[in-house]
Amino acid sequence: MTRAVALLLTGVSLDHQQILGETVAEIAAEKLGLLKPGAPLFTAVGEDLRAQTFAAAVTAGSPCHFLDELVRIDDRGATWDLTTRRTVFADLPSVGSEVMRRNAALALLCLDELAASGVFAPPADPAASLDRVFLPGRFQLVLTDPDLIIDTAHNAEALETTLKTFMSRPCAGRRTVLFGGLADKEPGDEAGRVLADADRVLATPIGLPRSRNPDQLKSLMDRWGLDEQNGLEMQDDPASALRALAATSEPDDAILICGSCFLIAEVLYALGCRSLEETRRPRPAGPVLSRILDGERT
Repeated sequence: MTRAVALLLTGVSLDHQQILGETVAEIAAEKLGLLKPGAPLFTAVGEDLRAQTFAAAVTAGSPCHFLDELVRIDDRGATWDLTTRRTVFADLPSVGSEVMRRNAALALLCLDELAASGVFAPPADPAASLDRVFLPGRFQLVLTDPDLIIDTAHNAEALETTLKTFMSRPCAGRRTVLFGGLADKEPGDEAGRVLADADRVLATPIGLPRSRNPDQLKSLMDRWGLDEQNGLEMQDDPASALRALAATSEPDDAILICGSCFLIAEVLYALGCRSLEETRRPRPAGPVLSRILDGERT
């Protein structure tokens, strides 16, 4: 059996409570059960979990490394630099969202420390490696002009981060968000506060029994304080929502689709994608959206 040489733990938030636990601390304890004596822990958990994480690492005999204490991240726009206590990783490519950048930083910190311990050779070309990273559905740009981004974010923390990343992204036109989610997933309230700044919000049920139905979606939008004055549009299904977007979006606009991996799957299929590999590189939106509109007319 292969021995673990390290454990990486990114953030911890409420999700899959029926399996992992009802609180963030319980979920963290479940994940920290993976610690092994002598195998170091590298983690990006927040301040609220650091004492618990450190205590678990000490008990397990696992050296503990906190990302925010050991690195500096410098955003340079199109690229970013990562400085550890030993190495400067310069001109790293964008990996999508801030969450994914922190995850990449955690991985590079781990490799840097393991290289110093003689466990691995140092990464030869981290920028080139990150440029080849393909993480479908993680703030993934699928179409351009208008830009269409998909993100499987569905719990409160992930949704908040994804929406804030999207709203801060440069956009010369309108920002539109298409949202759909499952009835047993709690998206929190911060997502609604961020969505209030969007130019347009489309809400749609998803084609499976666990989806929020139209009444549940409307109740959530009411809770978030979103209505027609915020550009809210209730749609019958993801295909209808895409037709509405195809009919009204301009090349300078930006569109984010989020709330569930099942919504993303329906959207990609409606866009004509039959494999994830087809989404590796973004395509011009014009022909795709025209095909959707032509399908509506035939």
